[in-house]
Amino acid sequence: MNKCGLALIALLSICPLLAQNAAARPSSAGSPQIFLVGSVHNFYFEERYHYSLIDLQAQVRSLHPDVICGEMTPEAYNAPMEGNFPPEAAMLAEMAPGWGARFIPADWRVSFARMDRASQQLSEDKKKSAELDAEENKLISYFNGFSGVSFYDYTSGSAEFLALSDHKFEQVAGENTVADISYGAWHERNRNIVENCLTEAGQAKRIVFVFGVNHLPQLRRQLAARGLTGQIPARAFTPAGLGAMPPAVIARWQRNLKNLEGIADGTIAVSADDRTKVKDTNRAPVLRSEIALYLARQNPCGGAGAGCDPGPIR
Repeated sequence: MNKCGLALIALLSICPLLAQNAAARPSSAGSPQIFLVGSVHNFYFEERYHYSLIDLQAQVRSLHPDVICGEMTPEAYNAPMEGNFPPEAAMLAEMAPGWGARFIPADWRVSFARMDRASQQLSEDKKKSAELDAEENKLISYFNGFSGVSFYDYTSGSAEFLALSDHKFEQVAGENTVADISYGAWHERNRNIVENCLTEAGQAKRIVFVFGVNHLPQLRRQLAARGLTGQIPARAFTPAGLGAMPPAVIARWQRNLKNLEGIADGTIAVSADDRTKVKDTNRAPVLRSEIALYLARQNPCGGAGAGCDPGPIR
């Protein structure tokens, strides 16, 4: 089982789905409005999904956040391990101040050693491994069936997809099991994500979580346990193509790539566990190709707006 494959797109759960596309509504006195935006990691770089990083920017900005809680650990933020997290996290960290928002690195990760040990144990349980593989194949089949207006609707906006993902991680993998730990201690991770975000958000009134789409149901459960409601907003953008990326974001990605390469070859000091994690995810070549894509598309533009000016570039 490839723990760095589909599972990296992050995980979900079902909770009541009727309100997932509800418009923003007034919060109760003293409670913040909380929005959950599902991200799709490397899928952003493929035109055919109609949910690009430019579209993600538009979706987040439409919610007028005070804070954006993103998929990056506090210890990785502005540090060598930042590049081992999804590319949109670094993009949002770079662009949030220009939108009048504060970026909070809210993720949490179990040690690679513990995760790897659980994966080895899980591989010995042929029945459970087969059950999980069958669930993952259902998700792959679902992804391959996409032909809609936007992958945002097909994932965040789909009760069917959320139910498929939730069933795999909530019912089949379960909580505090070997399978759960092999997927990065999924339940503990999402508990910590919510805790990290809310603690750092302070008195913020509009909070936007941007995490892999599979996180959404579990994040809603964790918020509900605290008496809070996480809304999954309807799509607020018309797909705009891959567009162009602000030079500051590309520069940040380049710095992250250099750090990943240094971690892998031992010239940048990190813990042995982090070095093993970087080698296992092999994120560097993917990030390199993503940087090359946007360098080739770069427009001469000076602003740090939502992708500068995409113009006719599609």
